[in-house]
Amino acid sequence: MFAIAPWDMWEGEDDTLYPLGLAYLGAVLEKNNYKTDILNLTYSKWEDVVEKVREKIEREKPDFFGISILSNSRISALKLLKIVKEVSPKTIIIAGGVHTTFLYDQILNNYPVDFTILGEAEITLVELLDSINNKKPISKFKKIKGIAFKHNEEIIKTEPRERIRDLDSLPLPKHDFFKNTIRKFNTVYMLTSRGCPFGCSFCPSSAYWGRCMIQRSAKNVFKEMKYLIKKFPNIEQIYFMDDEFICNNKRIIDLCKMILKDKMKIKWKCLGRVSSLNEEILGWMKRAGCIEVIFGVESGSQHILDNIGKKVKVSQIINAFKICEKYKIKTAFLSIVGLPGENSKSAMETALLAKKLRVATEPAILIVFPGTEVYRLAKEKGLITDDYWLSEGLCPLYTAEHPKWKLLWWSFRTGFITNLYADEGDFSGFIKRKLINKINPNNFLRIFKRYVSDKT
Repeated sequence: MFAIAPWDMWEGEDDTLYPLGLAYLGAVLEKNNYKTDILNLTYSKWEDVVEKVREKIEREKPDFFGISILSNSRISALKLLKIVKEVSPKTIIIAGGVHTTFLYDQILNNYPVDFTILGEAEITLVELLDSINNKKPISKFKKIKGIAFKHNEEIIKTEPRERIRDLDSLPLPKHDFFKNTIRKFNTVYMLTSRGCPFGCSFCPSSAYWGRCMIQRSAKNVFKEMKYLIKKFPNIEQIYFMDDEFICNNKRIIDLCKMILKDKMKIKWKCLGRVSSLNEEILGWMKRAGCIEVIFGVESGSQHILDNIGKKVKVSQIINAFKICEKYKIKTAFLSIVGLPGENSKSAMETALLAKKLRVATEPAILIVFPGTEVYRLAKEKGLITDDYWLSEGLCPLYTAEHPKWKLLWWSFRTGFITNLYADEGDFSGFIKRKLINKINPNNFLRIFKRYVSDKT
């Protein structure tokens, strides 16, 4: 049984997203004759599901329980794993995910976990399960790359696992795990690459994968699109979740040609990087059904962009949005306030850039995640230690340079300005999200604790 625990604090409104990593693992295990199930609690409130979880574990008593522990679900993950061990003591628990990879020793010492998988898990998990089932000696476990476990109270970390170079060799992910969500929202998610060649200082994905992108072939991506449209004929759009979908122009153009040749009628959107975009590729994308490109702009200040290693110019941001406007492709402007070196002027530069582009943005406040360069800085400045993750505090905001109230004000100011002037701004929705919803009695205390109180 695979599981992902509830977010310790979920502020988003989009609950269409589902964990593709577990879908890949489910497909790989079923190919190797393992029966799999899913316990997806991402958008649940722990209090609402705890008894159902207990009943499900007690009823099914899985041989293995695989959980992806994230920094922002680690508290509920611990509660979940305690229930698993309580009602099914013989179940072997295997933990993976970004948080586990960077803090595996902490997980093994403080969570009821038998094994941790570090990094990419498809090959590692099959080898680990086969070794457990065949009751291999401890010497064999030490030869499995990419795991860590305890033996005689000592933590043993094995040699790192090499990245999977041929992603086409993996079976298509088991979207069936999430068929109810897909049918409810008529949206499917796909991942056509892993990693990113850039190394932004705040990004846990870059820290996890390293500065190395490995891509699936256009033919393999098209194969999954065909499968999904046949499997879920009512889907209305595909969302490509790659960190940088438009990195290899030839691959994207080849995919677009396949879509057009097949006369496939499907809308899709993707995450993109402004420096990868040009008129040729956007023309192909438009004809092949692309309706939106979501840009991780981060900041409108060249100083901040340079500071975080973004390796883009403000002029490239402006150019990318203008090209999308020309081809009538919708854009989204993702931004962050509180990046290292931020001040009131640089925060305002983000607002003014979005205003100039007539696009709305509501900046997130920078969160500190293990493994990132920002995490190193936060530790260096005394903001956090590794022990923090054993507390019940939420993922901390980066307050090494500015207090929460100031970051919150910069974020609100930018959202206010850009929603007021954007061509497709949602000013009334912005006020509802940022003010009315925040002072709702059901939300006020947690919002106060998150954004105002010194106690994270």
